[in-house]
Amino acid sequence: MRDQERIIKVQELLDTFDNSQKVASKIVNSYFRSNKFIGSKDRKFISKSFWNILRNRYKIKWHLENLNLKNINSYQVILELFFLNEDYKNNIIKIKNLLILSSQTNQYFNGISLDFLDSELFKNFNHPNMPDHVHYELQEFLLNSIQVSFPDQWLDIVLSINKEAFFDIRVNRIKKMSRDQLSMKLRSLEIDHEYSHYSPLGIRLKKRYPIEGHDIYKNGHLEIQGEASQIATILTDPKPGMQIAEICSGAGGKSLILADLMENKGRVVSFDINKKRLENAGIRLKRAGVHNVERRLVEKEWSVKGLEKKFDLVFIDAPCSGIGKWSRSPDSKFSFSKKKLEELVTIQYDLLLKGSLMVKPGGKLAYMVCSFLYEEGLNQIEKFKKKNNLDFSEINMVNMWNDTIYLMNKAPYPFNRGENSLLLNPARYKTDGFFISMFQRKR
Repeated sequence: MRDQERIIKVQELLDTFDNSQKVASKIVNSYFRSNKFIGSKDRKFISKSFWNILRNRYKIKWHLENLNLKNINSYQVILELFFLNEDYKNNIIKIKNLLILSSQTNQYFNGISLDFLDSELFKNFNHPNMPDHVHYELQEFLLNSIQVSFPDQWLDIVLSINKEAFFDIRVNRIKKMSRDQLSMKLRSLEIDHEYSHYSPLGIRLKKRYPIEGHDIYKNGHLEIQGEASQIATILTDPKPGMQIAEICSGAGGKSLILADLMENKGRVVSFDINKKRLENAGIRLKRAGVHNVERRLVEKEWSVKGLEKKFDLVFIDAPCSGIGKWSRSPDSKFSFSKKKLEELVTIQYDLLLKGSLMVKPGGKLAYMVCSFLYEEGLNQIEKFKKKNNLDFSEINMVNMWNDTIYLMNKAPYPFNRGENSLLLNPARYKTDGFFISMFQRKR
């Protein structure tokens, strides 16, 4: 495929994204499935350019505004070529030749003036006149929140959000597969990898790889799952025979780990309001050989009547900003807002209160979000403690770590921000951003 055809495909992807409600990763996957003739090198060029634009779209749009150019995808593609593309970066002549050829074959670039490429204003991608939130590719209120929460570490954190995500997988021991055995299979496929630093079940691939096409995935021997999610679930210490409620179970990622750690014994009741997600979870559970998970569809305003004090562990994976995973889905930032955060905070606390009612005396309550924002994590826990300090005591996370993760793989407790709530800083720990806190019911 010629380069002018490649950049037209990038344009097509951007147009599809802007006119769709789907997440970018699904759009990309669907696009390539529908265009199977596109070769691997072409896919790499197209997808990298597309993700470059999404990861840097605030800066790109700022440049267009600064140059009095229309904010259209054709110009965004040109700026990606000039500032970010490995093959065309800073090469004005090469870009102009490419765009002239492209305009001859496709309407996207027809009539586009390239005079602005010679502008003195167009020399520095990280322009000194850029507002900070544009420079760091975040909405202003989010940047302010991170700066307040992490006065000494905020810069590393905001930079980590916009980096390409790590590619983690987890062994499924229900299928009688150990991590060492999975590693041997990966080596036989010449997939470069290493063991996860903290998770005793995890493996990190050195680069993205279409592992879903291999039998080891199709047969349920592994799951694609971030190390932070693995850590948080392992820390809850599920045991065989337990009765566990998983609130907001989604597509079943953490249900799968719970079942593994429970040796497929006992019961996990997975609650969610989204029928499609539960159906997808059913597919994953079947592939993994899990049979102790019961999926239960609930209404948005569901009641815990009849479920009070029934469970040994109530596991709340609350809906959240997802900012801790934005390196995996940089498009998420475009649909997020301060109002949305306020709505989520209300929902989170309501779920925390509901979940607490379902815990048996002596049982555990776990609250987690894939976020490092104070509003979604520590602030929620502080409110809960003030309201429920007579019924619940906070669990020491150092002890939980030593009883679970350290016992399994001798990885010492690495965190220095308190002994109760655990916050995974993506910049420091090279994982998704994650927050988890746990309580034990007294009575």
